Amino acid sequence: MILGIHHITLNVTDVKAAKDFYTRFFCLIEIAKPTSMSGAWLEAEDGRQIHLRKGEVPEDNGQHLAFLVEDIHEVCKALSDAGVAVTVPNGLGSALQSFLHDPSGNRLEIHQLG
Repeated sequence: MILGIHHITLNVTDVKAAKDFYTRFFCLIEIAKPTSMSGAWLEAEDGRQIHLRKGEVPEDNGQHLAFLVEDIHEVCKALSDAGVAVTVPNGLGSALQSFLHDPSGNRLEIHQLG
């Protein structure tokens, strides 16, 4: 039986730039890796993780990771103020969503429940 999602791994072109991006804008914290493998492991407050590894980033065909946020407008403003291109929040039923790319080109969604 599946209990939930523990982590995802993203290929990134620059681990340091990706780590800085995710810790700055999405409040993830870097945690120690249990092995000497390269990359970085980041963790959210709820224990879910994103593992960053240097590698070829797949072409953007719509696949993405979505972050659930409390105030999408606040997050979009912080990203825009920092020079990150992010779409204007758009309705999806009663929810709102915006899209952007991380420094390596991985597509991300910011999602606020309705």
